[in-house]
Amino acid sequence: MIKSNQLITAAVLAALPNLAMADEVALTLKDVSVESSVEQDTALNLKQPNSTASRLGLNAIDIPASVETLDIETIRMRGDINIHEAVSRTTGISDISNLGSGVAYSARGFTGNDSVGQAEDGIRLLTAASTLTYPSDTWGYQSVEVLRGPASVMFGDGTVGGIVNSIRKAPSRESSIEALVGTGSRGEYRAGIGGTGAVGEIGAFRADASVTGGNGYVDRGEHDSQKIMTNLLLSPTDDLRINFTLDHSDESPTRYTGIPLRNGRIDSSLRKENYNIRDDKQSFTEDRLRAKVEWQLSDALKLSNVSYWFNTRRHWRNVETFSINNATNTVDRSDYTEIKHQQKQIGNRFELASIADAFGHKNRWSAGYEVARVDFKYFDNFYNNNDPSSNVSINNSNPGYFTTIDPTVADFVSKTVQQSLFLEDAFDVTNQLKLSAGLRQDWINVDHESRLTTTGIDKEYSPFAYRFGAVYQTTPSTAFYGQFSQGSDPVSSIVTLRPRNGAFKLTSAQQSELGIKHVLPEAKGELTFAIYHIVKDDIITRDASNPTLSVQGGKQSSRGVELSATLFPVNHWRTDLNMALVDARYDALLEAGGVSRAGNTPTNVPEKIANAWVYYQQASWEAGIGARMVGKRYANNANTSTMQGYTVYDASVAWRVNPKTTLRGNLRNLTDKLYAPVSYNAQQFILGESRRVELTAELAF
Repeated sequence: MIKSNQLITAAVLAALPNLAMADEVALTLKDVSVESSVEQDTALNLKQPNSTASRLGLNAIDIPASVETLDIETIRMRGDINIHEAVSRTTGISDISNLGSGVAYSARGFTGNDSVGQAEDGIRLLTAASTLTYPSDTWGYQSVEVLRGPASVMFGDGTVGGIVNSIRKAPSRESSIEALVGTGSRGEYRAGIGGTGAVGEIGAFRADASVTGGNGYVDRGEHDSQKIMTNLLLSPTDDLRINFTLDHSDESPTRYTGIPLRNGRIDSSLRKENYNIRDDKQSFTEDRLRAKVEWQLSDALKLSNVSYWFNTRRHWRNVETFSINNATNTVDRSDYTEIKHQQKQIGNRFELASIADAFGHKNRWSAGYEVARVDFKYFDNFYNNNDPSSNVSINNSNPGYFTTIDPTVADFVSKTVQQSLFLEDAFDVTNQLKLSAGLRQDWINVDHESRLTTTGIDKEYSPFAYRFGAVYQTTPSTAFYGQFSQGSDPVSSIVTLRPRNGAFKLTSAQQSELGIKHVLPEAKGELTFAIYHIVKDDIITRDASNPTLSVQGGKQSSRGVELSATLFPVNHWRTDLNMALVDARYDALLEAGGVSRAGNTPTNVPEKIANAWVYYQQASWEAGIGARMVGKRYANNANTSTMQGYTVYDASVAWRVNPKTTLRGNLRNLTDKLYAPVSYNAQQFILGESRRVELTAELAF
């Protein structure tokens, strides 16, 4: 059945060619030169501004933090369709996405959406129930920026591990259209089109639309998504820019929570099994509206204001937990779960920025105020802890249908208001030494009202975050830096705070970091190196005198080394490398029964991660092969359930038929490796994608 938003997408696709001819702007096609990209000296974008780690317009090499930028061309070369696939190839980041959390990451020893945030163009959708589902598809984005380590100065609480920020493509008055169409094994398909052009004498418009889908890599693994992104830019004067964006997306990922372990190990014969029900459901619908005004008040002073409205609807209906019954060689199923989210967020951020000198030295500063309100409604069917169960064949020939004892009803509603004042400054002591500081004070109020009981909470938080750093450039291409920062994470998502957690405060974390950033001479590449230590206090633990009570007072820490490099050793060759070693542990943690987990590794945290890509590029064709290695991880705090490390190989080849057409082939998981990228629980692992071939055509008009 064709959905209404598919019809909308089709209408936009049909209208884009007319847009490209708006105001009779001549279409100019630029020749593609692979050799010029090979010789670029911005592979890691160290000499380019980074908006995720700083609002001061500083280049990445001038920021005392670990930042990394993935451009869309690199993402396409590697064949990454989803943003979480692309991000998992950056330094020290592993993808731990699953059905319950949507898109989620592990970074620097901390995991999930309450520790590793996500944003689009610098605006966060506040996390509810540890779940984030947008953005997903890479189409319509020009780059993805990653900040590792506490990002609370920029984005507030819930970012101790870092943040991923997706940067949209901007409108241009120079007309162009690009399109992509692809097909792959297992019925996979993908199509996208995007166009930009002039609107009248002062405007430019951009629209991007895409559809994806397929049968998935497990039984009944069907998935599909559609989205449209629109962007209108008006420039009434040289000093004033007004930008409006309006987006809609509808995504239905594969409904899959993995397979049960057999005697603690993955049974390879169950690789394609999906033990979910036949009428399973997972649906994420997003509508987003944003208006941004930028006014250059003078040569040195700029005012900006961004207002936004987000509307998110999510719906799950699945059976989620499985175990093998060894006596009958069948599978027992439990957790027949239905959940619905209705989340609306409205917010505004006002900012004033200056590049005026101070005391005869170059200085940049910005200061502002931000407010966001989230109205959230939560529906479920497990409020009475009544859980049906079932038993199916291990080959799952008859998955059955959803059943529940209690109907799905409104469990609670909440209203969350978050306000913040922020200040950032970068001061050049000399031409070589730059000192920087960032401060942020938040005030958070959450009002939770149960619809099933008389309980409720009205909770206040006031976290304070800071970052102090210094950058010393021995040459314009070499920078040594150090920083000390503080951030905070909630013990559970603030928007969906339950009364049982109402007495707890936010955790606090401090990070120390030292690093080097270097651009090689003669455009031979770029290198970064960092060492860090993060300590997070006040995590939830058990009371030592009464282990039945949960209290704050636990401690978690991580220390690590990160290295990244992009090298152009000889003509036509490019090599991308990164590596991270992580020592993450619980310094103090008591669990049920008073058992200490001190010294153990947190769940889903790999001890080592490495990525490598080698490309050979000519003017008319290119080929590349890559590897992703993720070390051993644990599926429980006791560290008794182990997910083995793995290495997955990918390859790509592209032929530029002409300046307007590129044909590309991607092969994922070359060796058809059987592996588990993430656990669903200690005895149930989610398996990674099996071997897949994809063929795409990239077109320009």
